[in-house]
Amino acid sequence: MEKRQEIRPGPGLAARWTLLALPLCYIAAALWVRSQGGPSWLWFNLDPDYFYLLDALNIVNLTTPGHVYHPGTTVDWLGALVLWAANPGASADAITGAVLADPETHLRLIGTVFIVLNALGVLVLGAAGWWVFGDLPAAAFLQLAPFISTVVLKHSIHVKPEALLLLTVLMLAAVAVLTLQPGLPDRHKGRFAAAFGVIAGFGVASKITALPIFLLPLFVLGGVRPIILYGVWALAALIVFTLPALGAYDVIFAWMAKMSQAGAYGGAPGSAEWGADWNVYLKGILKLFKRPAFHVVFILSGLTLIGAWWRNRQGRPAPAPEVRLLAGIWVAQLAQVLLVAKQPNAIYMIPSFVLIPLALVLVWRLAAGMLAGRPGAVRILGPGLAVLLAALVAAQGYGVSKLARQLGRDHKAALSIDNGRFGRCARINLYASSNPSFALMLGDYVTGSRFSDRLAAIRPANDYWLEHWWDQSRLVLRGWRGPEDITQVLNRYPCVVYRGTNWRPMGRLMPEAVPGLRFDAKCKAGKETIAAAGVDCDGRAVP
Repeated sequence: MEKRQEIRPGPGLAARWTLLALPLCYIAAALWVRSQGGPSWLWFNLDPDYFYLLDALNIVNLTTPGHVYHPGTTVDWLGALVLWAANPGASADAITGAVLADPETHLRLIGTVFIVLNALGVLVLGAAGWWVFGDLPAAAFLQLAPFISTVVLKHSIHVKPEALLLLTVLMLAAVAVLTLQPGLPDRHKGRFAAAFGVIAGFGVASKITALPIFLLPLFVLGGVRPIILYGVWALAALIVFTLPALGAYDVIFAWMAKMSQAGAYGGAPGSAEWGADWNVYLKGILKLFKRPAFHVVFILSGLTLIGAWWRNRQGRPAPAPEVRLLAGIWVAQLAQVLLVAKQPNAIYMIPSFVLIPLALVLVWRLAAGMLAGRPGAVRILGPGLAVLLAALVAAQGYGVSKLARQLGRDHKAALSIDNGRFGRCARINLYASSNPSFALMLGDYVTGSRFSDRLAAIRPANDYWLEHWWDQSRLVLRGWRGPEDITQVLNRYPCVVYRGTNWRPMGRLMPEAVPGLRFDAKCKAGKETIAAAGVDCDGRAVP
């Protein structure tokens, strides 16, 4: 077997301090992008942040979370811990009152805790890479995980499972890197199995679509007993991390069954159903592979594994730990693509994206070993990785700036028409609408309507919602305490204003739901449509 590539560390203390740079850059970038995106009640921010805030309150009140479909319970109980820590000694009733009165402050606090946890994960991964590889560019390259795609950064700033999936895969990668340290896995097989198992349980409790990523440990643990231990630890951790939803396990299992058997996003069987239209499914696979950072590294990884296999046949095997780890990443990424291709959204690929830097570092190290007989090529690899690192930092810096500018434009557009100008009117929200009341109304409805009476006492009485959340064939007018007669509501106000982004299907259903529907004015606030009767778009009465 070839001797494993040994890379000697550079200046120790200075190099170690540089590992803080990218975690701090992540915190700065995340806070900046979040500030540009504006408050969480804007139409493009509220779903699902408000769901998880109110489910955190459900846990504070020792009630079962209502939105458990991902299942996402890690977000719920971590959010509850932050709320308890932010209100030391306060009763559940007092915490509930504080959060409902000022949800934005508490959402920002929970989100900031998640950002800091992810930054610590980036630091841990870099430290693991430095300790095992002894090479600063390689360690820093691993730390690019949150920046490798703006999809990762964009969703990591929210109070949602994707923020914790970033943390999960950072820790998975860190433990996986430690398995490359000679002799360490053999001495601590049980500990590695336990660490991988706890990480897997946490990840699946956060979002079930991350499940394929946890095939990776099967390739690096080695032996039947460690793999069995891994499964036991993963199952135990999953049970512990989903305990807050113990009373809703039936809902979780029913939703998983629906998602596995129905069309995209759990809809009715159709062209995207498994086996119903392979052409659509294959298009979904191609869509998930369209990002260059993903498919280029995926192809390079595959070619490297083929090269390692070929050399092994020739009696010149590549370092087995690196090959096994790269194979685990490759298989896990492919499995995730195959799982989520029926609803091909890049958000479901975040765990795979986070593993891209580790895969590329392994490709680089294995290539260096395979090219050991060509000194010129080996000399190019080290500087080449440093140049690639610099290029990626520059490119992702531009990507972060572009994302912040886009969110800033959406933020400004959403606030261009203030709801306050329609204070005399019935303000009827459609999904999704930039209105603090709508964010709370939707969040309360989705999480079990546990806070309806309290919200009705403190929020504007003229805010309503035309609901079509579960059954999208009809509209139901809902107030703070539930369904209301739309005719009676319209008769109570001199004017009515409808606001939302999903206007086309709503426009088709509204004539059936709203008697005598008419509009005196229509205007746009970015992607939101505002339609009014009795007033114009400035809130002035129309004769």
